[in-house]
Amino acid sequence: MTAGGQVEVRVVRDYPTAPIVRLYEAGGWWREHYDPSHIQPMLRGSFAVAVAIDPATGETVGMGRAISDGASDAYIQDVIVEAPYRGRGIGRRIVQALLERCRADGILWVGVVAEPGSVAFWERAGFGVLAGHVAMRLGEGEPC
Repeated sequence: MTAGGQVEVRVVRDYPTAPIVRLYEAGGWWREHYDPSHIQPMLRGSFAVAVAIDPATGETVGMGRAISDGASDAYIQDVIVEAPYRGRGIGRRIVQALLERCRADGILWVGVVAEPGSVAFWERAGFGVLAGHVAMRLGEGEPC
C-alpha cells in the first residue's frame, strides 16, 4: 500500500461499475436488492465524480460525487475511502477535486449531508453546520 500522497485522485466521466459497487459495500451503502446496472447512469448523471487510485496496485480506494444543476448549487455525496487508506488525506483530496470542479463552473454554494461521526471531517474541509436546518429524506421504498 502506498502513502496517501501517492494515491492519485482524478475527476472522471466514466468509470467501471465493479469498483464503485465495492466502495459502496465498504461504506455500508449497498443493499442486496440494488441493481448494479444503475451505477453507470448514476455516474453519467453526476456533475462530477472523483476517484482515488493506488498506482501501486491499480485498485480504486476511494470516490465521491457532486450533484448539481451546473449553474447555482451542488451537493457532495458518496465520499468513501477504503478503511486501510483512511487518515491519509485522501478523502480531503477527493472533496477538494470535487470543489475545484464546481468552482471552475462558478458554483459557489455547495452542501453536504454529513453522516453521524463525520462532522469533524467536513468542518476540516471548510463546511459548517446550517443552523436551524434539518436534513430530510423520503422514506425508503416510497414512491416519488
